[in-house]
Amino acid sequence: MVLSRSTWLWLLTGLGLAALSQYLQWVSGIYSFVAPYSVPLADLLVAGILGGTVAAGLAVQRWWQQARQQQRDPTPGKRRVKLTRDQVQADLQDVDRLIQKLQNDISRRALQAKMQEIDRRLAQEELHLVVFGTASAGKTSLINALMGQPVGETAPTLGTTQQGSIHTYQLEGWSGPISLTDTPGLLTIGGAGEAEARALAQKADLLILVVAGDLLASEYAELLELARLGKSTILALNKTDQMLPEEVEIILAHLRQRTAGVIPPEQVVAIAADPEPLKVRYCFPDGSRQETWEPQPPDTAALIQQMARLLQQKGSHLRLANALLQTQTLGEAVQQALREERHQQGRRIVERMQWATAAALAVTPLPALDVLAGVAIQARMIGELHQVFDRRITLQQAQQMAHSLAQMIVQLGGLELATQALGSALKASPWMLMGIPLQAASGAYLTRVAGLSYLEWLQSGDPWQEEILQERLKQQLHNRHPLAFLTQLARQARSNI
Repeated sequence: MVLSRSTWLWLLTGLGLAALSQYLQWVSGIYSFVAPYSVPLADLLVAGILGGTVAAGLAVQRWWQQARQQQRDPTPGKRRVKLTRDQVQADLQDVDRLIQKLQNDISRRALQAKMQEIDRRLAQEELHLVVFGTASAGKTSLINALMGQPVGETAPTLGTTQQGSIHTYQLEGWSGPISLTDTPGLLTIGGAGEAEARALAQKADLLILVVAGDLLASEYAELLELARLGKSTILALNKTDQMLPEEVEIILAHLRQRTAGVIPPEQVVAIAADPEPLKVRYCFPDGSRQETWEPQPPDTAALIQQMARLLQQKGSHLRLANALLQTQTLGEAVQQALREERHQQGRRIVERMQWATAAALAVTPLPALDVLAGVAIQARMIGELHQVFDRRITLQQAQQMAHSLAQMIVQLGGLELATQALGSALKASPWMLMGIPLQAASGAYLTRVAGLSYLEWLQSGDPWQEEILQERLKQQLHNRHPLAFLTQLARQARSNI
């Protein structure tokens, strides 16, 4: 019988009351036992018991709240982890060892250049600050204000900044160099520069997200993605000189509420990077008047204060955490390049072995087709595939694998399927004139099926399971079109003549 929620509540309440009654009786008993000898001692003893009970209850409550908070937000990226340069250097060395395994010289050099850039920034202790946001939110105006002089073009049109520009910035309280990067705006006409802006933001140690009002859905999505990567962000509400003070407070409160859990409330600030000129009227002693428009200085004090606070508290951590993230991202790129390269090498090995099988059977036909045209060729293919993937295997193990593949194909009816399909294809194909015997074509076809299935298994990294490999073989047998394979085989034969 399943109890309802209300029933459980009544049951727990009853148990709690019963436990409380027993506890009070126990305390009363202690008091009654000690009081005849000394009433003050009895009072002190009961007070100590009650105080200890309250303290224990508060400790349990605090532990429960912390456990619930961790359950709601279990991601370790929210908690600061002590990082050292040695840790990042160790990861860079691991990535370098992976890069050295690449045989493609162009890919290897490109990835090495990225690794060296991470290492260079790590050695120089340079902090990378990126100004990010939608088009014409005032990013370049903010750069100009922080630099104290115009360094970028500003205009009321969308997409004035077409590509990222980097400037050297000095901030009081931070001794190291800061590279201040302006980015192309999001949602520019045609989307030009958006990819570059995202790439620059993902490489930042600290982000300044500039908005000119409430967050757009696209801005919020970008903010969540960058937060997922562990980026620390200051949200700057710009153009506040064009708003009433009460409007600024309302928008700031809404921004803090909307970004709760992503950006701390103190890191949502109001700025006026390029205030509009103020109309001033002068009255002279002679009674004449003159009106003029006077430029106003930028108001970025709140932003600079937050930048200084963040960098003083955890600037080194931000820099190292970003270097570690860039190293991990580079490692994933190297792994992907290595997977693609190994896949191509593996396919070339399979194609070479399928041709070797066809040649062996064409020159010396076997009385009865051994399903994979000889275990020796298949064992050699398996050994070379293992070598490509840096996985050790002995000759005996390779032969056992080849025997297992042969038995699986027999069980799946691969021999009959290949012979019938290729026999029909040979009769209907002009490649029949190339003189490819059915026996040789069938052996090559099954070698290809077995080799590609084994290659997929090696790429997956899964442990050896015959059921999984049988499923891969079955898919290969049904997905490989015999006529297309025969055409390819004949083309290879013609190119080798």
